[in-house]
Amino acid sequence: MQSLGINIGSSSIKAVLLEDSKVLWSASVAHEGNFFETLKAILLENNVAPGVLSLVTGTEGRYLINMNNVLESICIEEALAQLNLNVDAVVSLGGENFVVYTIDENARIITSFAGNKCASGTGEFFKQQLGRMDLRLHDVANVPDSAKVCHMSSRCSVFMKSDCTHKLNKGEATKADIVLSLSDVMATKVVDFLKRARISTGKVLLAGGVTRNKYIIRFVKEKMPDIEIIVPEEAPYFEAFGAAHLARTSGSQFPGIGNLFKPQVIDFARYKSLKTAEGKVNYLKSRRGTARPGGEYILGVDGGSTTTKVALIDIENDEIVASHYGRTHGDPVNALKECLIEVKKQLKEQIGDAKINITLASTTGSSREILGVFLETPAVYNEIIAHAVGTTYFKPDIDTIFEIGGQDAKYALLKNKVPIDYAMNEACSAGTGSFLEESASGDLNITNVRDIGDIAVQAQGPLKFGEQCSAFINSDIRKAIQLGASREDITAGIITSIVSNYLNRVVGNRTIGDNIVLQGGVALNKAVPLAFAMLMDKNITIPPDPELLGCFGVGILAKQKFNDGIIAKGSFVIDEILNTKIVYEREFRCKACDNDCPIRVLNVNGHKYMFGGRCNKYANMRKKKNIDESKVFNYIEKRDQLMFHECAPSKDDFVKKYDFVVGVPKAFSVYTLWPLYSWFFHTLGIEVRLSEEISHEGIARTEGSYCFPAEIAHGAVQDIIDSGLDYIFVPHFRDLESYEDKVHATFCPITQSLPYYIMKAFPEIDAKKFLTPIVSFKFGMEKALEEFVRMGAQLGVPERDVRRAFDVGCERQKDFWERYHAMGREAYEKAKAAEHPVIAILGRPYNAFTRDANMGIPLKFTTRGYSVIPFDMLPIDEAHIFDNMYWYYGQQDMRASVILKDQPNIFITYITNFSCAPDSFMLHYVKWIMGTKPFLVLELDSHSADAGVDTRVEAFLDIIEGYRSKFDQIREERYDNGLRFINNGVDPLHLMDLKNGRKIEIFGNKKVKMLLSNMGRLSTELLAASLRAANVTAEAMPLPDVYTLQMARNHMSGKECLPSQLVLGSALKYFSSDKYRKDEIYLLFVPTTTGPCRTGQYFVFYENLFKDMRLENVVVVTLDSDNSYNELGPHFSKSAWWGLVVADYMKDIETSLRTCAVDPVTAIAKYDELWQELIDITETDIAQVLPALRRIAAEIAKIPLKRRLEDTPKVLIVGEIYVRRDDFAVDEMIRMFSKRGIIAKVSGVTEWIYYCDYTRKHDIQKRLGLLPWYKKPFSKVFRDLLAWKIEEKFKHSVEKRVKKALGAANLIPHMPHDMEHIMGNAEKHFVSDELYSEISISSGVASTAMMEDFSGIVNISPFACLIGRVIEGLITPWSRERRFPVISVEIDGDILPPNIVNKLEIFMLNVLRFRYNPSITELVEREGDEVVSLDRKIIKA
Repeated sequence: MQSLGINIGSSSIKAVLLEDSKVLWSASVAHEGNFFETLKAILLENNVAPGVLSLVTGTEGRYLINMNNVLESICIEEALAQLNLNVDAVVSLGGENFVVYTIDENARIITSFAGNKCASGTGEFFKQQLGRMDLRLHDVANVPDSAKVCHMSSRCSVFMKSDCTHKLNKGEATKADIVLSLSDVMATKVVDFLKRARISTGKVLLAGGVTRNKYIIRFVKEKMPDIEIIVPEEAPYFEAFGAAHLARTSGSQFPGIGNLFKPQVIDFARYKSLKTAEGKVNYLKSRRGTARPGGEYILGVDGGSTTTKVALIDIENDEIVASHYGRTHGDPVNALKECLIEVKKQLKEQIGDAKINITLASTTGSSREILGVFLETPAVYNEIIAHAVGTTYFKPDIDTIFEIGGQDAKYALLKNKVPIDYAMNEACSAGTGSFLEESASGDLNITNVRDIGDIAVQAQGPLKFGEQCSAFINSDIRKAIQLGASREDITAGIITSIVSNYLNRVVGNRTIGDNIVLQGGVALNKAVPLAFAMLMDKNITIPPDPELLGCFGVGILAKQKFNDGIIAKGSFVIDEILNTKIVYEREFRCKACDNDCPIRVLNVNGHKYMFGGRCNKYANMRKKKNIDESKVFNYIEKRDQLMFHECAPSKDDFVKKYDFVVGVPKAFSVYTLWPLYSWFFHTLGIEVRLSEEISHEGIARTEGSYCFPAEIAHGAVQDIIDSGLDYIFVPHFRDLESYEDKVHATFCPITQSLPYYIMKAFPEIDAKKFLTPIVSFKFGMEKALEEFVRMGAQLGVPERDVRRAFDVGCERQKDFWERYHAMGREAYEKAKAAEHPVIAILGRPYNAFTRDANMGIPLKFTTRGYSVIPFDMLPIDEAHIFDNMYWYYGQQDMRASVILKDQPNIFITYITNFSCAPDSFMLHYVKWIMGTKPFLVLELDSHSADAGVDTRVEAFLDIIEGYRSKFDQIREERYDNGLRFINNGVDPLHLMDLKNGRKIEIFGNKKVKMLLSNMGRLSTELLAASLRAANVTAEAMPLPDVYTLQMARNHMSGKECLPSQLVLGSALKYFSSDKYRKDEIYLLFVPTTTGPCRTGQYFVFYENLFKDMRLENVVVVTLDSDNSYNELGPHFSKSAWWGLVVADYMKDIETSLRTCAVDPVTAIAKYDELWQELIDITETDIAQVLPALRRIAAEIAKIPLKRRLEDTPKVLIVGEIYVRRDDFAVDEMIRMFSKRGIIAKVSGVTEWIYYCDYTRKHDIQKRLGLLPWYKKPFSKVFRDLLAWKIEEKFKHSVEKRVKKALGAANLIPHMPHDMEHIMGNAEKHFVSDELYSEISISSGVASTAMMEDFSGIVNISPFACLIGRVIEGLITPWSRERRFPVISVEIDGDILPPNIVNKLEIFMLNVLRFRYNPSITELVEREGDEVVSLDRKIIKA
């Protein structure tokens, strides 16, 4: 009997035909964007006959095939069984994702480990990078033995691409080195996943096409010598092999080629055709000249990351007489030679063998330094200035430059031809040419770059992909391919995504003028300017030869520098340049500072040049640039000296009293509180040692996608473990004394959660060895001391000694701050009076002031002659900043920005990290504070490429000079509508019109309307009804969609969390609709918090954005979680509570119906009818709600069910409160679960309110504890506690009554409700309840639910959410130990990509198996089965 197995992969199709158990043939073919035709070709070539039992597996593309389908993981289990292999893990090395499956003793998959949506270190990425170097897969086998492994960022595909590009362009690595290094990165990724799975011995099977790379196999074996690596013959088609075996019992008959595919349904939203913008793009005519024998010329060179451009410019009339645009292919010197060969051919055609005189040569671009050395020219300039000079030459009135290159994208704002502001892509290449080209080639097989624009313009409806990240867009592209979208629509979708990414991530909220030029090689693609014009609704100008603007501009710039007497003329002969070679003589380590940079000695024409290093020392030597170091000051070095030496105890005075050593990871709070920590232990006589290295093995232990500083913390902890020290000090750094009167000064959840996720990452270390005091000064010194006393008891230190040591430590910390701030006042005055501009470094001490994290940025400035001062030493006490800045370092950064705004000699450089959540808002604030004054943002990660940072630094310094020359002309006033929402706790809520001096009532005023953003349709509609019942005009804004999201992203960077984007988008959509009226005032209701996550920043951002938009009649209204949102008064609070409880339970009934009803469509239609009746009752007579609920329950009980609630697996969705409740964000996942027969119970809004009540009680009890016993009964705090107890009793009473009324429906899953029990579990298993956030409640309720009757947990959060990533880092290892099904999913507003869908499918399989034991037959989806999948996002009330 024959059986056929097919695996639809993200980049290739695998197929196997068996005769009984013997493989007759197998195939593995890259589908290159057309898996339909590829699959047809495979089946036709092998003459598969109709009727053969067939089974398909793989990505979502399998649903388009007319045959039975099954999950890949089940095929893996079958393949293992057929090969009789007993292994501990299977590693699937795919094109888009690497997955490690752990296998139990029964050869079943336990769980899986995979990357997030990013494709870093996967097969397809490897193939793309080979293409950039003009290599193919077969070339990998020919890597010479001399090749070496270089360090690469393994965290992000973009950073890794940046590493590859810059190492090649700077001559730091050969192509062979890069091939080997990428293989090493891929192997490291496999090893890291295996370590996370706690597999260090036993047998591991490797499968997938990547197994053909022998170096990956070699590196995996070398890195894990105790594991037996198995690569079976069937590895390249392993899942298809398993599917073919399963097909014998669970397959369907092969339908024949003619009936192979189902009709296509494309889930993506669409843009209008690019052709609609054709009238808005203006092309300037090219101006070219002809070479003259004996003429004098300038050679302009733009050495880009992916292309190299050369222009030969007539020095008399500035006309280009010859040029070439060629590929860099990772070898900039050879690329320049190739360009010059082409230029020489053009000259030959024009003037024969006549000679010309090239007297100036200049370079720009990412490889400008190495090319400057090669040409032996001092005329080396950054590309921002070069492009500005080139563009304004042709169009002097230009005020805005958009430039998209191969690896970098740039923006510049000009005033009178001088750049006064600029920005570059911080790291991501999603808005660049290389991404466009690689996607078109690799995914769509468009091999000629010139065809991309023509194909895109033909699109009827460009698909709307995400624009967050290049790897994520790639996932969307591959999903669209698998859904059968047309090549034209996909190509146009890529282009619109690139443009959206550029506008959101590069330009952001910077000024866009009226005269916009688009340049760079991408401007040659006619679809790109059309996309800009369409998305912005503005005119776009394309200059002559846009791809040559850099080399033309740098040539003209060299001429200007010569005319100014800055550089001299020389002689540059093309033939001599072609015969020149760079000889790499040797390498040495620079010992000028602690960076220990490798420096290469290069020999060009007998002249030696030293090249390399993070700072500018050797560039200065090459250019004979002398820096007067006596006038340059570095207060960051002085800060380090003061903190870690002058204000730290001396080893000479140490008297050891205890026979153990405490290790302190040099991370986070250590860079702020080292005097306190060091003197505390020193006074106790306890020896402490700081970590010295950042261990990669430790970084690999991270259980979540944390920021770079958190990775450093893991590596530092590993260093302490490796040193064999006795204890590890990892404090919960909660808060410090606030600079603000109205809000505390806390720290982000990643910083606060350090001890909790560290202990989970290193479970082999006894928990008693971790010292985890909560460092909190919010309630005074005595309260802060309690945690140190607890730690002292853990160490066996008497309390009296702890008290004395704590007092000493605090006194020494105070002394440090006094000396440091005195130094700051001195530095500030010195900076104002300095002869040169001074750079203030903002960020956080642990990322801006440490060489482990800051890439030597302070030295990049000081070695260029610019002094640096740290933000936290500046005199900021009197500065006024935006409201509700509850992050301690945020308060310092914002206050520093305020005092520096009008200082003409001090400029800001802000150091941030990839996916830093607080900075997604704070960088907006910096822009609003600075106005038109330029500032530099440097986004750093574990990548090592300095060239991109150097480009940004040099451009910034040039921009500074341009701005200083125009400073007096640049001023900006911000609009203010004068309306204020007054919530003073005394008067009823109202508005004040400051412009007209009048009070505006909210209650009973039909001209004041409150708009509610949609946190789930049910709760929002009931809340609006409750408000109307409380005499407030209120309206629930409609459910968001992708177009709503796009409206928001037009005003945001895309880094802000998804809820902030959805709320803003909904508001903007309303303001642009027919409902909006000028004679009404709109109150945008935004629930807020005081940290530690970003939620409390939403309203601050909206208020400032609405000022920019000059909205006259919009006010942002906030209610606070610290008060459990009770500010609207008791009547509303009671009504709202009824509404929220009802909405939560009705949501439970809805999700249960979607899974359990025989006919979900009819069931939900009835449900919606009943729901609308409930809305009407809530608004008119709240007393009738309970009888109405009983009637509703009775009606719902009549709906036929195909499965009972108690017999149905349930998963609990926890995590960030907005996305888990928002139907737009969560519904796709709920739909998947219901399709699989799983009830998705979404944690309720009431759960969050109960948690807020819990923390409020916690806070009240703390404050009560600070009072003397005799004052307690008569205090306001005691009255608050009594009021809390009454309120709590009321809330539980309401919930009990509502649940009872709906009980007859029998569709409400049991849910843990005892907050004390839930928080007890949180503290027992995860975190202290001092960590106020969804981290505590979500981890607590997740663990409680799994220990009751739930079968799985979904932790859902917005992309890069602090909360979600910490929850992941806590519950993932906890659940793994217990074999509980748990998954973390980040939502970015776009449809789920294939690798996330794959992870969810594995999760669902584990859920189904957790309490039940379905057979393989039950798990196969059979062709012809009618599965109803409701999309609740389109349901309207």
